[in-house]
Amino acid sequence: MKNKLPTLILFLLISCTAEKISNVKYSTTPDALRHYHQGWVQIMDEGRYGEAEVSYRKTLEYNPDFLVGKSVLARLTLDLEERLKLYEEIQEKKNTVTGDESLILEVYTSLVKYTNLRDQGSADTKNALQEALGIAERNLRIVIHKYPEEVYLKAEYFEILNSLYGPKQALDSLDALTTISQKDNPFLLGFSASMHAELEEYAIAMNQANRLLEVVNDSTLPKTFAVLADVYFQMGSLEIAKRNADRANVLDPKNIDASRLKEKINQAIEEQAATTLPDIE
Repeated sequence: MKNKLPTLILFLLISCTAEKISNVKYSTTPDALRHYHQGWVQIMDEGRYGEAEVSYRKTLEYNPDFLVGKSVLARLTLDLEERLKLYEEIQEKKNTVTGDESLILEVYTSLVKYTNLRDQGSADTKNALQEALGIAERNLRIVIHKYPEEVYLKAEYFEILNSLYGPKQALDSLDALTTISQKDNPFLLGFSASMHAELEEYAIAMNQANRLLEVVNDSTLPKTFAVLADVYFQMGSLEIAKRNADRANVLDPKNIDASRLKEKINQAIEEQAATTLPDIE
């Protein structure tokens, strides 16, 4: 089973008011919410994890008690000690969050718990992952049907389905639950390309990746190169995959997708080279 942990954003103009940024009623200030959504755009549509971390820290400067924002920072930071501290702070106040916001918070905190246990080498890691995926599937299903316009809550749901059931069910749900206008969302285009490549539907995968290039139309953003790296890697075109992964990594060294891809691609290249070395007599 592929455990591709989710991530989500709301692709909206950051100059909008809090009410227009999201239909979910988050218990925070307009300025905090603006930076919160800006961070998701930077992660998901642009692949700029480093810039997103800055945005989430600004979110908490405006409202240190915005627990959903704190939970997303906890998901993003690579500092285990900071993540443990953030998780503890959220647990102390989680009962102050109600309604649909509490469903989202429960998803995020369960994923933070899993990541903490994983990084600590805990024997409970596997159980924590299954628990987090189950919570995410249940809660996000409720939220996306209540707020069908929230495209990146849908995106996270599709990632969860892929983790639990594989790319075919994730793509079927994507086709059924997204509107025509949402089909061209950068994250969903990249996700679709990767899922089709995993199913060995390479022509469709490349069409989706090329459409992503057209929609993003910005060679300074890591997103498109990370997606191309993944598609080419699954096609077995390792050198092209490596060039794209390296470029994404240069554009943002904190891009987790690009970093993980670089490791997988380099390992595959090394294994390929080892199998083609001539025997020495």
